[in-house]
Amino acid sequence: MAPLSDLIAWAITIVADIFVVHLFLVRWRFRRFLFLNFFFLFSVVIEVILCASFLRFGLASIWYSYFHFFSEALLTVLLFLSICELIMHLVKTSILRGKLMYRLPGAVVASVLLSVSVPAFWDSHTAIGFLSEFSQSMFYVCCSAIVLLWVWKLPNDFEDRIAAQFVNVLGVYFSLSLLIHGVDQLTPHVADLNSLHFMIGAWLPLGCGFAIVSHRQAKNTRY
Repeated sequence: MAPLSDLIAWAITIVADIFVVHLFLVRWRFRRFLFLNFFFLFSVVIEVILCASFLRFGLASIWYSYFHFFSEALLTVLLFLSICELIMHLVKTSILRGKLMYRLPGAVVASVLLSVSVPAFWDSHTAIGFLSEFSQSMFYVCCSAIVLLWVWKLPNDFEDRIAAQFVNVLGVYFSLSLLIHGVDQLTPHVADLNSLHFMIGAWLPLGCGFAIVSHRQAKNTRY
């Protein structure tokens, strides 16, 4: 049986994802940030299935392992596409945008090649090993891309303030994720960090939702 705290954290994450998609829809932002919305929608479906399989089969089941690593890879790719979408909104210089969009697919190819070249890939089940290494490689690609985008936007002022706020939200998300991952690697047996992982997962939709609401309020204040 899953701990009550984990079930509550799962429920909060699911509700937060549904809430932010609702905000995107009612504020007519769904198509404008399509991949980010797909990320939240798939997160809802995946969290429900993971929670059900965890309750039914437990963490040790092969079904839970396959779906966990597959869904993690899918969500990481959607996050990467969301960052590309933000670049298209914020980077208006065609030459610079073209350079970025040309190099980002190369980063994906490099992640795939790195995933199949890691020795751990051959020491475990092929599919699970590949998905695990690919997700980790893509996560670092996303971290690098969002840091570069965040640094680039600091001296600039943008008309699309929601997209700029999303960059800040993603920056916090990846920073906290890296911090917790580092603590987990340094002290793997000291503490259970599941609750913190769930909190970070809930921060992403709540942060995006706050960005949408605050932008609306600021716009109403000006008028």
